[in-house]
Amino acid sequence: MKKLITILTFFFALFCFVSCQKSDTIKAEEESEYITVHLGVSDNLQTKGISTNNLYGINVYYDPERDGNSNTHYAYGLFDNKEDMTINLLSGYTYKFECTLVKDGKTMLYCGQYGGNSYSGYAKPFQTNSSASTMLSNSFVYGTTYLSGITSGAATVKSSTGYIEQNMPSIQRYYGEIDGYTPVVGGTVTIPLKKTVFAARLIIDKVPEGQLSAYCQVNDETILTGLATNKLYDSRAILYSYPDVRACWLNEPTIPTTVNWTFTSSVFDQWNQNGTKSVAFKRNTLTTVTVSCTPDNTSGGISIIDESFGEDNNIFLYLNSDGVIVVGVDPNEEGDD
Repeated sequence: MKKLITILTFFFALFCFVSCQKSDTIKAEEESEYITVHLGVSDNLQTKGISTNNLYGINVYYDPERDGNSNTHYAYGLFDNKEDMTINLLSGYTYKFECTLVKDGKTMLYCGQYGGNSYSGYAKPFQTNSSASTMLSNSFVYGTTYLSGITSGAATVKSSTGYIEQNMPSIQRYYGEIDGYTPVVGGTVTIPLKKTVFAARLIIDKVPEGQLSAYCQVNDETILTGLATNKLYDSRAILYSYPDVRACWLNEPTIPTTVNWTFTSSVFDQWNQNGTKSVAFKRNTLTTVTVSCTPDNTSGGISIIDESFGEDNNIFLYLNSDGVIVVGVDPNEEGDD
């Protein structure tokens, strides 16, 4: 009988403990409340005008286990109007935000029926994990769907035939993220969006006879190509998105590039020559590659000049949990980059 009483006492205590734990969990959930977060435009920027052609893609994650690991999908949204960026965040959880901006995206990117969809939407970089394209809704969609392409530089851009897929498109991309944000009334979290682009320029000079051609190759993709005879060839500066915008934001890796050139003489075949040179393109930097060759120059000539864009064109995204949140653009960003 004593053993039975002891066993019953143990199970009763265990039941009380589990009930208390469950009660505490339910109480904690009941005490959570939604905090409406709105993304707007700061007053000092309104006088400069805000482009409605910019496209913002945002992923939001949270920590359902309340362990600080915000890696579960919570919501996503595609916007062209900052005033519509409103989201409800449940208090007591931490959140992570990923954001990418395609400047003038509504002009540069393809929007239409894509990937078998029956509706018109934007494809890369705004495709989701469940669809090849995403409709511009100017609202957050809650659930496990997310924008699967915003960390990649690949984009579906407009072309004369409809669209073309490019891994390093000539568009202005920005990316940024923030982790560990807990909504608190009056609290603020700032997400700086870093420009994730590089620029390249190819000049072919000093071709007294014959022809000199050159091109730059990144992996298997040619991004610059030119040919000159007796005139100077100048591609001017061309802007490219990093192939991996998140890696660019995180570590700013250089992009290894091979410059290939070929000289074909119109006078003497033995003067024909070709060669390669390694170049590293850098974030926010214009790299000018000048190729020159003369018949008596058996090794050719390549010069490299790097010019920084400067850091005054970063964009800053401000989130404020008191319902009057600001998404700001650095004043210099609205000017020429």
